[in-house]
Amino acid sequence: MLKLFLTYSLIIISLASFSQSAMSLNVRTFGIHPFGIDQDPAMFENKLTEDGSWIFEPGYELNYQKFLYLTTISFELKQGLFSDAAAKLGGYFGLGFRMKFFHLNRHSFSISLSPVYSFRENWKNIIQYEEKGDYKDNGMYQYRFLLSSSLTYNVYIGKRHDLAFTLHYNDYLSTLSLSLGYRFWFNTTVKFRDKKCDTCGKQFDQGKFRRFWRKVWR
Repeated sequence: MLKLFLTYSLIIISLASFSQSAMSLNVRTFGIHPFGIDQDPAMFENKLTEDGSWIFEPGYELNYQKFLYLTTISFELKQGLFSDAAAKLGGYFGLGFRMKFFHLNRHSFSISLSPVYSFRENWKNIIQYEEKGDYKDNGMYQYRFLLSSSLTYNVYIGKRHDLAFTLHYNDYLSTLSLSLGYRFWFNTTVKFRDKKCDTCGKQFDQGKFRRFWRKVWR
């Protein structure tokens, strides 16, 4: 499993050399089970509340974006590694699409949808664990395929730099979680396809946007 994880990491990093691409590193924090849980909360060592509805899942997500149309639509690869609610090692690999639906000055919002391959250390050795048949065994790990979605708020802080605040939702115990991140643009050169430009390339830095914010911060 670790060899597969490292291979996927190298693929993401190597893709960064292509034009109009960006990479994000997100730090996972806490999460909530908005629809309740179907396991005994006593097994959740990382719970923040007695009923296990709020949990702490420290970890990270590495995300690569390849833009297909300006900076509005992108293909993305992502992987994550974290300590799950039961304090077991968990992770995932995914690929999908992201679409930006709002952009105003420094601020933008985007949504993503990705099928992911999810794995975790086997929970069968936890006394309170109740087998549901949703995960398959593979030695010391369990795995399954999930559908993951996210809502991201990006703040432009420099020519190649954004801050990111993301809400993630997936079928992994129906968890809604928050992550804080940083996005780096490997290439900000944009291939213009129409007269409307909402990008972070050279036109973005030298045009009306820059002159506007210079006036604001004087």
